[in-house]
Amino acid sequence: MNVKIDSRSKIPFYQQLAQQLLVEIAIGNLQNGDQLPSIRDLAAETNLNLHTVHKSYKELQKKGIIAIKPQSKTFVVIEKSAKAKGVNLQQISMKVEQIMCEAFVLGISEHQLQQMFHDNMRKYYIER
Repeated sequence: MNVKIDSRSKIPFYQQLAQQLLVEIAIGNLQNGDQLPSIRDLAAETNLNLHTVHKSYKELQKKGIIAIKPQSKTFVVIEKSAKAKGVNLQQISMKVEQIMCEAFVLGISEHQLQQMFHDNMRKYYIER
């Protein structure tokens, strides 16, 4: 796995790691049922604290994207149930609204925001 943490970023390390794991799943490098590195192994690979990696895994677990099993085994488990989809759509809708509000408050134009969304959507929906 090719995970890179930007130590100069204002984004917390655990969020950077969780986002990169999400990207790996979105682009197909990690698939349902794939085992992720142990917390200890990923911490060593990324030079992050064990607690930071654990926090990233817990965030993804809360979203139903990974499952953490006894003896540090972690797997990608993307829930496909209607209930999970409903909950996830609601959470994503709230996040999109938060992004839009932040962009507005920061003075990002509607055109700039649309371009950002378009560029990112193309990365995950059109180019696949």
